Amino acid sequence: MQRRLVLSFVGVVIIGLLIAGLGTFFQAGLDRSAHSQERLLNTARSTTAFLSESLLDRRPISREKIRALTETARINEYGIIVFNPNTDQKTVISNLPSGVSENKLDFKSLTERGYLSGTQDGKVWVAAIADKNLENGAITAVVLSDDLDDPLGDADRWFLIAAVFAICLAVIVAIWLGKRFSGPIIDAAKTARSLASGDLSARLPELPSGATEEATDLVRAINSMAESMERARGVERQFLLSVSHDLRTPMTSIQGYAEAIIDGATNDPKHAGEVILAESRRLDRLVSDLLELARLDARHFKLLISRIDLSNAAKKSVEGLRIAASNSGIDLVISSSSLPLYIDGDIDRVGQVVGNLLENAIRYADSKVVVAVRESESHVELSVADDGPGVEKEDLPYVFERLYVSRHQPEERESGSGLGLAIVKELVTAMGGEVEIISTSGSGTTIKVTFPKN
Repeated sequence: MQRRLVLSFVGVVIIGLLIAGLGTFFQAGLDRSAHSQERLLNTARSTTAFLSESLLDRRPISREKIRALTETARINEYGIIVFNPNTDQKTVISNLPSGVSENKLDFKSLTERGYLSGTQDGKVWVAAIADKNLENGAITAVVLSDDLDDPLGDADRWFLIAAVFAICLAVIVAIWLGKRFSGPIIDAAKTARSLASGDLSARLPELPSGATEEATDLVRAINSMAESMERARGVERQFLLSVSHDLRTPMTSIQGYAEAIIDGATNDPKHAGEVILAESRRLDRLVSDLLELARLDARHFKLLISRIDLSNAAKKSVEGLRIAASNSGIDLVISSSSLPLYIDGDIDRVGQVVGNLLENAIRYADSKVVVAVRESESHVELSVADDGPGVEKEDLPYVFERLYVSRHQPEERESGSGLGLAIVKELVTAMGGEVEIISTSGSGTTIKVTFPKN
């Protein structure tokens, strides 16, 4: 990229210089003849003025005087001709410049205008009348010839010097810009390859304060992506470890009690069967939740959207879990409007959401769980609050991840799969709602679910 940037930058500068130079030299070529003719005409007028004074004084015009005059004016060639427009008689007093003959001079136009001019073989010539008062109506004219002027003078040399300087400056600036713009991209590519090869600890260094905004955004985006990937790998590893642990524990209990029954080592087969049944149900729930979450992730599920009363759905879920909460010493309280609070949702999925929230709250509450359903101008809100230990501030962004376990683990009431809140997040999002958690360590936790009002 840096090489292409340098070549492109320098190429644009060279093309610009070529266009400017060609335009300047083309215009100078157009002005060259006019400029030379004007200069030579002014010289011719000075010469004719001198000749006119000599002719008026009836003094002979010597070649030395003419030569001195033309040499002073730096004229290459000169000539004097006397002609009579009435008789077409012409007398060349001094040889005419090379390339200019009597036949090329339009004496009629010369008489009317007082001068003629033209170019011949890379030279410019001018004929001007010196005197019209000679005997018999004869007219004296001087003819001067010189090389075409260069209106640019030394400007073309300075232009070339400036062009070389501009190209060198363009190369330096292009290299500097190339390093500034392509450097972060090259580093980003190296870091991306490291991430792709499995080194999720690779990071880009922070750019200095003078870096471009785009490069800074790129570095931050790649570092953020790397952090997310590294955390995702950690979560995945923790997920597998947690699932393995949750599977191994009930399987160990089932295997142990089954072997005891077979060997006749238990005095209470009924208790052993109850333990086996409870642990198998726990396994069934874990597998069901894993399958449910997999379907939610792949969006391989259907929602039967209808107009439902969220307040009524919450009351049914509370009544369904009241006994389980009472057995755990938890008081369930519901606060809701007596009027229906309608939303668009799947009645079964909404019940699943409320049930998962209640089970999570019961698991962590100390003595009380409060369920509230209220409405605002455009939304209906369901909140489930417990008086448990709360969630640490650094854990709040991750509570909806799979198998999240807070710092406080009430083992005596732990019976869930660890996937409940992850399922809640997926279902609420699929039904167009939002979910958030509000918690302070030591002061309980509140989870709010918001749905658009029907």
